[in-house]
Amino acid sequence: MAILISLWGISICCFGVFMLLKPAVFSHAIIQFSRKRYFHYVEIISRLAIGAALLLDAHNTAYPLAFEFIGNLLFIVAIFLVFITEKYHKKFAISAAKHGVNWFKPAGAIAIVFGLWTVYVSVV
Repeated sequence: MAILISLWGISICCFGVFMLLKPAVFSHAIIQFSRKRYFHYVEIISRLAIGAALLLDAHNTAYPLAFEFIGNLLFIVAIFLVFITEKYHKKFAISAAKHGVNWFKPAGAIAIVFGLWTVYVSVV
């Protein structure tokens, strides 16, 4: 059983429910978080940590290549964030949160399905 991946799947489901039920509040939360001084660093470190967890636990799932791909993708995004700097990352996050509100409901539904699938394939 891939406990780390299961926990990640549960967190994806929780974010998905939040996005689906309260898209405007979710958008506001992103904007508020992006204004914190530590926003950029938390984003980078969390992607590195989750990517490492996915890579380390991938072999315990029904689809190890899928989780290795996602883990490597998270590493690439973290490296990209290092190079775009805090200023541009913050600008992008605020813009995406403001203009993407209409996409949060469908994205939330997809996140719920993906999170449930993640938990399922990490337990089977």
